[in-house]
Order: sequence, then structure tokens, then C-alpha cells
Amino acid sequence: MSLPEAVIHTLRCFEISRERLAKISEEIQKEFTEGLEYGSAKSSIAMLPSYVPALPDGTETGKYVAIDLSGKNLRILLLQLNGTGKEPTTTINNFIVSNAIMKGTGEQLFNFIVNCLQKFLKEFNLEEANLPIGFVFSYPCELLSIRSARLLWWTKGFDIQDCLQKDVVELLQEALELNMSTKAQIKAVMNDTVGQLASAAYKYGPECTIGVVIGYGCNSSYLEDTAKIKKFNAKACNYPHDKMVVVTEWEEFGSKGELNDILTSFDKEIDEASVHKGQQIIDKLTGALYLGELVRRMLSQFVIDGLLFGGTQVEKLEYPESFPTKFISEILSEEEDSFKNCRRICDELEVANHGSNDYRIIRAVCHTVSQRSAAIVAAAICALLRHIDHRKVKIGVGGALIQFHPTYHELLEAQMDMQAPLNVEWELVPADEGSAKGAALIAAVAEKLKL
Repeated sequence: MSLPEAVIHTLRCFEISRERLAKISEEIQKEFTEGLEYGSAKSSIAMLPSYVPALPDGTETGKYVAIDLSGKNLRILLLQLNGTGKEPTTTINNFIVSNAIMKGTGEQLFNFIVNCLQKFLKEFNLEEANLPIGFVFSYPCELLSIRSARLLWWTKGFDIQDCLQKDVVELLQEALELNMSTKAQIKAVMNDTVGQLASAAYKYGPECTIGVVIGYGCNSSYLEDTAKIKKFNAKACNYPHDKMVVVTEWEEFGSKGELNDILTSFDKEIDEASVHKGQQIIDKLTGALYLGELVRRMLSQFVIDGLLFGGTQVEKLEYPESFPTKFISEILSEEEDSFKNCRRICDELEVANHGSNDYRIIRAVCHTVSQRSAAIVAAAICALLRHIDHRKVKIGVGGALIQFHPTYHELLEAQMDMQAPLNVEWELVPADEGSAKGAALIAAVAEKLKL
């Protein structure tokens, strides 16, 4: 069965031509250069210095802890590094951050983190062990050193006003001192993309110089020549290293209207309903926090237009976030003519009558929003490949969409094949344990370099 013409017409609005993707990629590349010279004062891509001077090389040894706050998940990891040629061992626990904490006070958030850390260390009798901590804080910050990060704005659904413009390492260290007997010290703070990059570089070697996280939102980091970070005064900051990891914060591209022509009416509705209107446009087009909601709004409109479920109203579909992004993964994980998951999801949504024609429309919508996400992420990665201008590059990719979406890696690879510069030999590589493992590795690098 072919899809109804009106459905096809709507799905076509999500297609971005090859020429337009190339233009988006060129514009992003220009913003990288502007961002390195002027930061967010002149560029929609801030290009934030991380103060991380090197990536792990496999020689690191010892026990390290990572605290990783990324969206609704708080992950705490214990990493035992055994040196060159020996596999490290990891233990990881996940904790869910409630909506009340995500929109509460700084004290509530950091006390929650410390309580979770206390529980974790107690399990291994390590409260007194004085272990170095790598802290992944996946929100835009101005870093003043490898151990100091001033929060600029929240993303991924957080909105804790009393943390803005404050040093999150200080807030965490204060909570540690007030709440714990442990002597653990924060050795490094970083964005999740820096952790992702470190984790991938440790596994895949020195050719791995780009890390991309495609999770709740989408962002990247890469290893840059310090001399090219023109806004950064290395001498004044007592920074003697010739390299530094830079966090792009490319999710803000589009905040000056650069992507207005590709926004559909559904994208505009999502932006209007968001905490940060007109900001984080790349996140809203690509990230797991928004894709399910985008599908929900499209399906809801198709019901109104009589194109889905025979036009019978579905009350649950009217509520925001009633179609989580995990539904997209479940629907696309099945063979083309199998609709078991789709049927179950329709039952969960309490759809009165549904059949294979409905399932085909739902699957097409899920595929279309996923493909557009991959196309935009590929355009951004290709801009970075041209910017760093290396002949051989491994790109460490991670985050919820890479990990759980069954076709996303394949869609991204196909888009990269179409868009990547021909003179670059590139490879997308997955990073085990992602940003949390990488944070512990950066803590190890900081110890080794006596930072």
C-alpha cells in the first residue's frame, strides 16, 4: 500500500536537498572560525575552550571515578586502569534525576548527586580512598580552568535558575564537603562530548580527534591547535600546551535564523513550547529529547486530517510527551512487514481502531524524522572534518540515538557518505561507556600531567 498523498506531502517538508545541506555545512564551518576568534559575542557556535590539553594514550593506571550528569540520567562509574595493552575494568550505576530536581534548586541537585555518589562508593568500601573524580556536566559552561566551569545556560530540560553564572565544580565540591566523609577530589570538569572523545581516543588511538554525542541533544568536541583558538590567551592563562580540546556547542546554530527555511510548522510548535524559545535549534531538529514529541505532533495532525485511525480522536496523543523517542526505536527495530511493536504502542495509546495502513504511516513518520536528524548531524560533522583538515579521522559517536535507535548509525553513515569531503578518510566509531568512562580517563590524564 502506498501512503496517502497528503501524508507524502507532509513528509516531503522534512527532506533537505543535497545543495541545502552543503550550504548548512559551509555556514557551520564559518561559525567555527568566528567562534574560535570571538566566541558567542559574534558566532552562534561558541567554541568553548575545555582546558583539556591531551587525550589518554593507554599508559594510564589506577582507580578513578566519574560523575556524569547528562539529561535525566546521572551515571557514576568506577574505572580501574591497568596500563598499556591491558583491558580496564568498569563498574557503573545509573540514577534517574526527577523532574522536580531538574527544575528545583542548585542545593537539591548537588545534594542528590553527592547522595548517589555516597551510595556508590559505600558499595565498594571506597569512601576513604581519596579517588580522583572526573565530572561530566553536559551543559554550556565557560571554563576558567580544567577544574572550574561557570554555567552559562541550561539545556536538556533542566531549568535551575540559582545555578546560572555559578561555578558548578565549586557547588559540587561544597556539597561533597557538607555531605560526605569521602576525601574524593574533582580533578577535571568537562562536557559529555569531551568524555565521549576521551573514551573513543583511548580505544581507537590518536586518529580519533572528534567526539560527537547524539543523545537528548547534539553536540561535539575535537582536538584543536591552541594557536588557532584566537580568543584564548594561553600565556595569560598559564596554559603551556600546544593542543586543547574545544567544545563546539553547535546546538545553538540556527538561533540567528540560519535554519528558518527548513523548519516545518511542527518544529515551530516544538520551539514555541520549549523552555528556551529560539535557542538550541540543532537539538530540536536532531535530539532524542524532541524527536518523539515531533512524531506525536505529526500523528496528532494526521488524526485531525482524517488520515490516521479513521480520524477517530486519540485522547492520549493530545498530551505532550505521550509518544517518547523510545517508541521510534521500537517501531523501526522491526522488519518492514512486521508491526507487533507498533500495534502494542497503539494499544498503549488507547487507540480505538488501528490497522496495517496506520502502522505504515507511523513507521514512515518515525523514519523521516530520524533521517532528517542524521542529515543535519552529518552536515555538522562534515563541517568539522573540513575545519580540522586531517586526511584520516576517526569520529567517536555516542548518545541515546546511537545506542538505542536501531537504524540511526546506518542513516548517519549514509548521510556522511553523501556529504563528506572526498579527500578525507573517515570512520564513525562507537565509544564504550561513552562520556562517563571518558571523564574518568580525563581525571587520569590530569593526574599524569600533574594538572
